[in-house]
Amino acid sequence: MSRLKNLYKDLVGNHKHQWQRWRDSCKEFCDEVEEVRRRIQNGQGLNKNDEEFLDRLLRKQSNGIANSGQSVLSKNNFQAFISNNDFLSALSEFIVCPTKKSFEDFQEAWEKQRKKRGAKRTPLLVNRVAAACTRDVSTTADASKFEQVFNWLIREDIISSYPADQDQSWFAKNQFLLSKFKEEFQDELRNEGTDEFYLSMFVWGLYENLSNPFKLNKQVVKYGPPGTGKTYLARQQTESCFNNWKDEFAPENDNYKIETQREVVQFHPSFGYEDFMEGLRPILHNGEAQLTLQNGVFKEFCLRAGKWEVDVHKLGIDTDWEELTIGDLVPYKDKLRGLHWKHIFQFQDRSKHVAEAVPPFFFIIDEINRAELSRVFGELMYCLEYRGVEGCITTQYANLNDSETGMFRDENEGYKFFIPSNVYLVGTMNTIDRSVESFDLALRRRFRWEEITPDCEFLKYHLNEHEHHKKWAELADNLKNLNEKIGNEALLGADYQIGHAYLMDLRYSTSLAISEVRKQIWDDRIRPLLQEYLRGTGRSEDLIGTFRTAFGV
Repeated sequence: MSRLKNLYKDLVGNHKHQWQRWRDSCKEFCDEVEEVRRRIQNGQGLNKNDEEFLDRLLRKQSNGIANSGQSVLSKNNFQAFISNNDFLSALSEFIVCPTKKSFEDFQEAWEKQRKKRGAKRTPLLVNRVAAACTRDVSTTADASKFEQVFNWLIREDIISSYPADQDQSWFAKNQFLLSKFKEEFQDELRNEGTDEFYLSMFVWGLYENLSNPFKLNKQVVKYGPPGTGKTYLARQQTESCFNNWKDEFAPENDNYKIETQREVVQFHPSFGYEDFMEGLRPILHNGEAQLTLQNGVFKEFCLRAGKWEVDVHKLGIDTDWEELTIGDLVPYKDKLRGLHWKHIFQFQDRSKHVAEAVPPFFFIIDEINRAELSRVFGELMYCLEYRGVEGCITTQYANLNDSETGMFRDENEGYKFFIPSNVYLVGTMNTIDRSVESFDLALRRRFRWEEITPDCEFLKYHLNEHEHHKKWAELADNLKNLNEKIGNEALLGADYQIGHAYLMDLRYSTSLAISEVRKQIWDDRIRPLLQEYLRGTGRSEDLIGTFRTAFGV
């Protein structure tokens, strides 16, 4: 899969439920423009009777295509615009035949009226008209924001360079970009895997992510009520992050797969430092049990992920890892002969940083708060804050390490350990779990915290996407009503809301009416859970009845 397609999957494809409402409103207004186009072609020109349509097209804050931002066309100026025959004529011509030439004529007519009225320039409003009249330009009507995306795509070599001697206008560059998108997604457009509206909005999705270009935070905890898809999201996001790296740096290298780059463990109360880092374990030797140092799952993972930094450290280069470029390492190529260096030296752009070219590794800890974390992490608290060789530490069993179990050996201090810069640590936790307190403040501040809440819009989208479940889509509204009640209940609160995953895998007979399915879900999945939450409160029976009504049973 190309890098562009992976970006689309990451930003739009995996989140269509978040884009669908905008996409539908955009299509609705574009269909209205199409009706006006046919009417004009039949000889019925624009006039004052079209005021409501023209108000949405030219002036309204939000018209289904894009918001007007800070651009404002006053009511009086709007009336003057649509009262001018030359302006209406230029607009009509653009609606009927939305080419670059007709757009320039429309821009000129707009400017003429604007200057006549002494109004401020509003290029965003003009561009927004273009996005409503043709699928050859994107809904990103703000020229400066579009330019950021356009330049980034070229700079990253995701699309080909735009000729310097070509028209540099917003309209022309949009035509160029959208043509590249449609060429890349021609199979998906033909098979209805996407459409021109989603591709148009993809530009805006790219803009929103430029400040954090498709990278996960190095240490993050996803928290929220049970059933909100925290682990699913962790897997989805890590795979997207890996695919974006692979498409850029190692598209032909089959040695790198998400399965080899990701480890998933689940913490539990008896999980300790020995399981996570290192410890003495009994092994049989000549029929006798002997205690031998063995690495834990996380240390073994870091040994695989850190071999690039270890190799560079041995070279003694006096350059910070994050600043080191591929070009800086070319003189040492003969000393870096391991297979793990092959894809890096094959990369053509020597100005790229080695830290970017090194493959990412993802360590997902499910139920991270169920273990005694200070014991599990031990002295790793320092490594979590200071990554790489510069943040190396001496572990509890350092003096027992050897070339098999150790990460690297310091001549003066023995074996050292560090968390590599390319390791992403992703934890998930349910906020109703009473062991949250095990996450002490010193550890908490070393992670970014992302709340994952029940997503009823996603549930509705999911049900509508399945032919036999469309008639049950109202369940999403029922869940929303129930969660509002739970969130407002003093005995429970937002942490006890019911996650949308409880209503995702519905294996009931498709012949059942929604009222029957609703009751089955209540009896099978929701009521038993709420009864456990309310056990011992003295109000279980009363509140269960209230919640039952809120769910619509």
